[in-house]
Amino acid sequence: MRIKNLQITEPNIIKAAWELLDQIGIEDFSMRKLADLLHIQAPSLYWHFKSKQSLFQTLANEVAKEALQSAKLEGEWEEQLFHCASMIRSVMIKYPCSAQLLMRTVPSEPDYLALINSLLQIVDHLPVSDSDKFSSIACLLNYVIAFELDKYEQRRVDTAMKKEAEGGAQGMFMDSLARLSGGGPNVVQRMHHNGLFRELGSDNMFRTGLKIIIAGIAQLAQQQAR
Repeated sequence: MRIKNLQITEPNIIKAAWELLDQIGIEDFSMRKLADLLHIQAPSLYWHFKSKQSLFQTLANEVAKEALQSAKLEGEWEEQLFHCASMIRSVMIKYPCSAQLLMRTVPSEPDYLALINSLLQIVDHLPVSDSDKFSSIACLLNYVIAFELDKYEQRRVDTAMKKEAEGGAQGMFMDSLARLSGGGPNVVQRMHHNGLFRELGSDNMFRTGLKIIIAGIAQLAQQQAR
């Protein structure tokens, strides 16, 4: 539905962009559809944003800004890193298609860069090279973004599979599981039987993966400190 009688300002365009992303997703997002939502002509948008990519950069920066403001740097560096990564994910969950936006944009906006700088500051004291510090934070950020992106894509796949196959993706999985070949114990079947596949995309799974990454950074620092 269209937003009528709304003053066309940059904040209102951003607000409408989030609404449109929530309605149709990032794949079908266009400046024309955004203009239609705002009940204006598309060229009017370009007074505020040079392109759709420019708008996406601003939206990604909004996510980074809120994550930066929500982060609390208290405790040991491992705790700080865990908390910051968790807060980034919490903010991403609030904004539709935020994982895709962060994947499709360059961290060139001020708050996005400040967020990365804040994460680097947490590990800056570790006895590892700047290259390893940068790689560690890049790996951490990629994990957080990919975790939410995977959930979004899985929902899309499930929707598509329901139209193509009886029982959808779950039905195809169960059929493949029953026909699984190879020697040794069927670990996948055991874990599915124990309900562990329900953990996919859960908070518990996210925290476990995050702990593994942070433990890896700590181990790298210990090795290079010897």
